[in-house]
Amino acid sequence: MQFATSHDRRTQAGFDGALAYGALSAVMKDNLYWFGPCGFIFTSPWVVTPSTVRHAAVVLLTASGEPVEVTAGNRVVRSNAVAVAPLTPRGLRATDVGLISLQVFPPHPFFRAFQSIPSPGVLQLDRRELAEFGPALVRAYEGRLTLGEAQELFDAIVGATVRQLPWTGMRDGRVNRLHEILRENPACSLPELARELRLSYTGTSHCFSRAVGLPLRSYRLWLKYFTAADLRLGGDTLTKIAHAAGFSDSSHLSRTWQASFGLSPSYSMDGKRVRTFT
Repeated sequence: MQFATSHDRRTQAGFDGALAYGALSAVMKDNLYWFGPCGFIFTSPWVVTPSTVRHAAVVLLTASGEPVEVTAGNRVVRSNAVAVAPLTPRGLRATDVGLISLQVFPPHPFFRAFQSIPSPGVLQLDRRELAEFGPALVRAYEGRLTLGEAQELFDAIVGATVRQLPWTGMRDGRVNRLHEILRENPACSLPELARELRLSYTGTSHCFSRAVGLPLRSYRLWLKYFTAADLRLGGDTLTKIAHAAGFSDSSHLSRTWQASFGLSPSYSMDGKRVRTFT
């Protein structure tokens, strides 16, 4: 596994606090493993974001075993394994530690579990409970996993993480069916869900909030981001993506994307800095 040399570290000092991503692209590319409506894995040698708010639940790990620094509210967590609740305003500093970030989207059946993380929304995990995944995390960071292997790793780590969360679980056939529908069609409308679940419109709305962990309005905003990301990975132009995803124009898309992810939408398609698996 390759990390920065002393020369690289002297160089990155000039970027410190100014560049969110890409400062060490010459040493190691970022990797993006995209799993559609369930989420993705993003790896990077360098991420410094003072403040972002994401709809996804997040698991932060490192291939090196060294800690990242996560700031939420008045709390600072330094750990090599951290879970972050959805919609948590937080800063992240992960420089030359081999960051592996698992982003869990609302249609994922375990997304709701991350809502159980106490305020301010950041929980230090016991990395020993995730030790079996160490070799696969290194391969993911180095871009040496297939998309199928990365998906298996994602599912296994999310499952192991949920076992460390203060979540009691939820047994409801309609909840399971709702998640299946959303994974098949994330843009499924509330009337369509009501017909599938055989519930009233109001009952479906309540079931949705209880099952997903987000009100329908927040889910629809996430859906705009997801649609934009999915189209961007397909190679569409920013103007076409903005209109298809419901943004007023490409500038609106870029500003909103930057506020949420800390980087521009063009960054993910820069083959010199990011290796993409779709």
